[in-house]
Amino acid sequence: MRDRSLDAFRGLTVLLMLLVNNLPPGAPAWMGHGPFGKSLYLADWVFPWFLLAMGAAIPFSRRGFLKRGLPPWLYEVRALRRALLLFLLGLGLTSLQAGRPVFALDVLQLLALAYLVGAWLYDLPPLRRLGMSLILLLGYGAALLLVPVPGVGAGVYREDANLALHLNRTYLAPLGLRGLFSAVPTGGFVLLSTFLGEALMEGRRGWLLALAALGLALGLAGSPLLPPDKTYWTPIYLFLALGLGSLLLWAFQAVPPGLLSPLLPLGANPLLGYTLPVALKATILKGPLQALLAALVARWGPVGGWVWTGSYMLGWWFVFYWLYRWGWVFRL
Repeated sequence: MRDRSLDAFRGLTVLLMLLVNNLPPGAPAWMGHGPFGKSLYLADWVFPWFLLAMGAAIPFSRRGFLKRGLPPWLYEVRALRRALLLFLLGLGLTSLQAGRPVFALDVLQLLALAYLVGAWLYDLPPLRRLGMSLILLLGYGAALLLVPVPGVGAGVYREDANLALHLNRTYLAPLGLRGLFSAVPTGGFVLLSTFLGEALMEGRRGWLLALAALGLALGLAGSPLLPPDKTYWTPIYLFLALGLGSLLLWAFQAVPPGLLSPLLPLGANPLLGYTLPVALKATILKGPLQALLAALVARWGPVGGWVWTGSYMLGWWFVFYWLYRWGWVFRL
């Protein structure tokens, strides 16, 4: 089962990823990542919207699975298998970028852990699922504020002093698990995003606005306590991502289908849309892309840089357009 607006939302997220990962020299600061505690720039929304789309797809995936007459326990096994494969794919991509075998938590590894939390807890009744998602998000925020950090105390959230940083440095980094604590709020976020998928599946656009209002209200209300920060995935940041993402999905539901069509090729293959450009840019395309960028900037200045970025994005769009035409989708 698929939803056109969700595919378009995924496509927009992949398109933004291609943009912010390949900004030319001199690009405006607001197009990159915001400074610590101010994760409100364009690039800051890409990763949480990948998580949001993943969570929204879980109800579609589960319903399609059960319609085939398969037992529910087998779906849990399938979710575990997907998470494991996604984690291993992430390790491979991280090692490829580093040029050596690396065991670390990066984008795909965190996606895998958050997906596993969302998929395994999706069986909960709606009110319990909502409660559990809020417990994970708000409990994580409460821990950042209330648990004392040795040598610092409680209630401190600075770039150089906070609970998540302390856990990473002291316990997790030596094991190659730096960032593992972030699986708590991101898992809660994916679980909360399953309500978006149910709203889309049942055609209840009003639920999208309700979730947008919930996310924005919680994000704005909590901002005096914790900043919106992507570095350690504060719940404020994730609530704001939920609010803005829900508004986009609501808007996509109202847009004539034809206007969403350019986003669908990227949205149909989001995993490949992330991994393939990153893998090729880190290997065989690295030298030629850098040489082309230098030549265009030398010839046309800042305009040449934007020509390079636009051409790179358009080139990948055509790759995924033909994959879409051929019906080829990469799944785990």
